[in-house]
Amino acid sequence: MKKESKYDANFTAGGLYYNEFSNLRDYLLDQNFEEVVIGDVEENRFLAIKTLSARKRVVSEIIRRYKVMSPDFWIFFKGLNEPESKLALLYVCLKTYPIVFDLHFQVTVSKYKTGMDLSEYDIQMRLDELSTLSKDIESWSNTTIKKINTQYRKALKDAGLFDGLKLRRLNGIREGFWSYYKENDESWFLEACFK
Repeated sequence: MKKESKYDANFTAGGLYYNEFSNLRDYLLDQNFEEVVIGDVEENRFLAIKTLSARKRVVSEIIRRYKVMSPDFWIFFKGLNEPESKLALLYVCLKTYPIVFDLHFQVTVSKYKTGMDLSEYDIQMRLDELSTLSKDIESWSNTTIKKINTQYRKALKDAGLFDGLKLRRLNGIREGFWSYYKENDESWFLEACFK
């Protein structure tokens, strides 16, 4: 019996959005952050996305991700270097999109622990399994499934945890970065980063 599920396919709109969040960094703590981002749909001063339709979709997901996180997270985020920012944005995706969280812990972390490579097929198998359990995923087109698969693996690459074949632990991340997650009862994220 298939259950109603919490999964949606909105992650197909993009990966980590590192460039977009970096361009908006100065506005992350503003009370009018959403207004600034919505205004950029027309103005395109910060997002640097060519088409209006793409900007609308990206803005919707940026606002969604922004709202999932606490203001304290965005204060923390503003002080991060590039590799740390990318990992932090992976954390945002894991918190925002249940499908990303599922794929990450049911496939990727397991593959890392056993020293195995990660392939498109591995992710496809999990999505196929989930489609037998979830009405939402069952209703997704093959194109949507492929986009989820591609965007998820791209997000891992962008975060530095995947080279296209092998999963890897990032070196050179400051201990203070990891402390944030420990101090905020989010230690699961260390496991997500193979730490």
